Amino acid sequence: MAKKKCYIYTRVSTAAQIEGYSLEAQQEKLHQYAEYKGLKIVGEYCDAGKSGKSIKGRPSFMKMLDDISSEKDDISYVLVFKLSRFGRNAADILKSLQLLTDYDVDLVCVEDAIDSSTQGGRLTLAILSAVAEIERENINVQFMAGRMQKVLDGGWPGGPVPFGYQKDNQELFINEEEARIVKLIYDMYLQDDMKANAVVRWLNDNGYRRTVKGQEKAFTSDFVKGILKNPFYCGKLMFNRRTNLKGPNIKPKEPICVEGKHEAIVSEEQWQLVQEKREELSSWGEKTEDLDRISLLCGLAKCPACGGGLVHMKNKSINKNKGGYYKTLHYYSCRNYRKAEGRTCSFKHTYNQEKVDSAIYEIVSNLHTMPQFREAVDASVGDKPTLESYEAEMKELRKQLHFQEHLKYKLGNELDALDILADDYDLQYETMQTKIDETYDQIEEIEHKISKCKKKMAALKKGIQGTENVKMLLQTFPRLYQEMDCFERREMYRLFINRIDLYPENRPDGKVVKSITFRFPVFYGDDDEISAFVDKATAGETPDDEIFFTIDCGELQPTVAEAKATYAQLRAYVLENTGLKVSSLYIAQIKRKYGIDVGEAFNKPADPKKHVPKCPKEKELAIIDALKAFRMLEDTVEYREEAADE
Repeated sequence: MAKKKCYIYTRVSTAAQIEGYSLEAQQEKLHQYAEYKGLKIVGEYCDAGKSGKSIKGRPSFMKMLDDISSEKDDISYVLVFKLSRFGRNAADILKSLQLLTDYDVDLVCVEDAIDSSTQGGRLTLAILSAVAEIERENINVQFMAGRMQKVLDGGWPGGPVPFGYQKDNQELFINEEEARIVKLIYDMYLQDDMKANAVVRWLNDNGYRRTVKGQEKAFTSDFVKGILKNPFYCGKLMFNRRTNLKGPNIKPKEPICVEGKHEAIVSEEQWQLVQEKREELSSWGEKTEDLDRISLLCGLAKCPACGGGLVHMKNKSINKNKGGYYKTLHYYSCRNYRKAEGRTCSFKHTYNQEKVDSAIYEIVSNLHTMPQFREAVDASVGDKPTLESYEAEMKELRKQLHFQEHLKYKLGNELDALDILADDYDLQYETMQTKIDETYDQIEEIEHKISKCKKKMAALKKGIQGTENVKMLLQTFPRLYQEMDCFERREMYRLFINRIDLYPENRPDGKVVKSITFRFPVFYGDDDEISAFVDKATAGETPDDEIFFTIDCGELQPTVAEAKATYAQLRAYVLENTGLKVSSLYIAQIKRKYGIDVGEAFNKPADPKKHVPKCPKEKELAIIDALKAFRMLEDTVEYREEAADE
């Protein structure tokens, strides 16, 4: 029987020499162990005088990992003297161990009596895994503590540089040109007849621009409001000013405000006056009607021209004949068309909210019956995934991770080897640093995929399929929707809709919705109740997986809301198909008679006894056919003999 093959790895530092762990002593011990176990040594790797702090700086160790991943010698073991010779950084040790595991190679630490092929050895490595996790948490805590201390000392903690300032050697200094605009914004806002939107319009109309990544951009309402409410401009530094944390058990962090070391652009007194005016104006802007109403799809529905999110606008017209107002109409319009946003888009078309909202509701309610949905779900989970397929995926991901780790190591060495006296040193340095940054991004992405794959494997072992939650959600959507208020409905849509694209012009078939891109969160866990699924999603928990797919609504028949015809369209249909001319009054009578809501009749005659003509039967039948053609009446509805209501 052929002997199993192994590599031996030795490493020594000055301290190790003193402790009696010389290279010769390590090599002798490992050779004796290999002979005792009947192993054939086919490769020896040694890093003399190298630190065990991290893998970086140990070329022989990296060479050994490369030989393992290329399956050069088809080895079964790696022998080291002690685990500390393998490395002292737990995270690096685990990554290297995982690579060995993926290639069916076991690690033996002779002096520590650790053998990863035994149950006891695997337990030791599991404990090591927990230690590595604690290390990562400690690093994060120390990083946040360092930022906090910098804030408490009045220093800039990092992040995007506020408009009006520029960074030099980790310190912020005033940018005179931008600072003049900041002062102008504060001065103008405090004028009696000025609000934030008026300031924005004035800046844009007078040729003021801001530079974003080398491009000139118009000022927007959000940008100006952000400047007006930021205490940084009066010399203050705030930590925990904004937080995105959600969840019932998560308490918002207490904001911390201190005097900053940077120079203020406006006085504290002026900043305080601005806050008082902002608070006063915000109370004026509170809703006085339709308090429970909210636009469901703002931001989700996109402008066909610029791709920006559509926002709410309303039309409230005065009834000059009767006094008061007609019914308020609500629309979606492009935010970027508004003058207060710099009018960076030319698309001025508006969409009736009731029509768009109803169309989206009908499509989502029927989504679980559509072939496109079933195909997307099947594609997300694959064809009957097995543990073997996930294990193969995991092995491939870890190979990719090792490749990127080694690439990071090589790029680091190349960066260190650059000639600092070379004329193009700065350019070489930036180029190399960009490559290293890209490698870190790749490593982060691969590690995320590995984490997701682990959760899928664990769920599969328990017989749990996370996508069942998505199907359950859609099947119960109509019931859930009816039980929710407007705010809850909006949040529900945001759980699983990524964007809604609309047609730029009115189509003959009445269709408004062009496509819907869905992003369903998937949670793998023991509890597959729909309520638990919704709770996780609304609490802001990061999903274990996501299902992305787009429904082409052009392939669907128009929804009831889209097919709904105007009075002009109904008159034209009747005339074309029967040759009869019908009035809007007759159409309104028939719609009321058969239970179609037409709203309040604002222009009824002042004298209730005044004769109102009744729709003849012939024309009533023609109108009924037209209403059926536009899906405003069910095909089963039949003519009723009773007279139409007034």
